[in-house]
Amino acid sequence: MAKRINARPLMGLAAGMALAGCMNFSSLDDIETAPQPKSPFALALFQDYVFLARSFGDVGQAGYIAFDQEGSIPLTDTDQGVAALANAFAAKALALSRDELVDPEASRDVRTHELRDRLVRALNPGRDAFPRDAARAQADWDCWRLNERTTGQAAAAQQCQKSFITTLPRLEAEVAAAAKAAQAAQAAAEAAKKAAAQQQNAQQPTAAASGSEEIP
Repeated sequence: MAKRINARPLMGLAAGMALAGCMNFSSLDDIETAPQPKSPFALALFQDYVFLARSFGDVGQAGYIAFDQEGSIPLTDTDQGVAALANAFAAKALALSRDELVDPEASRDVRTHELRDRLVRALNPGRDAFPRDAARAQADWDCWRLNERTTGQAAAAQQCQKSFITTLPRLEAEVAAAAKAAQAAQAAAEAAKKAAAQQQNAQQPTAAASGSEEIP
């Protein structure tokens, strides 16, 4: 079972290493040798994050990236640079490679709160039933939210948002159709069971009457 990230030890480690002047590596370096997750959803999400991390090209070092208490990458509204953004996606991929559960980026404003709630509801059944589409929806959401919080990435944020408003409804439709099919199958099974019981009950009096006629 995937385990949730305990952010505080990671943040403490990052802070300690920064003070020691040992920040000579990045998450981008580590994804080259990171083991791939085993579950279909985690693997698909890992691949999406790796793609996003590498999409910025050679961006250099940005230090170790840790998750905050809400499971989000701590980019602020100030310019953190493309290197930090690329390493943020790489950090998420690395967490998945360690069999940790990476939640969608937190919603930090009212206008996106409902959208994140919809995503979480769709992900609950979608991770197992539609792993590839579920992963894409989460990756699009994180791409939108992280790019929007990075100066100079407005165009990229809009592109990710445009993709998300397509991939989320698609996932929701798949989940709804699967739920409807499951309900129909359950109803059919219950109807068949009821019909079999009624047929069995109808045959019992006939058998008893037939047996009574044979007694002299």
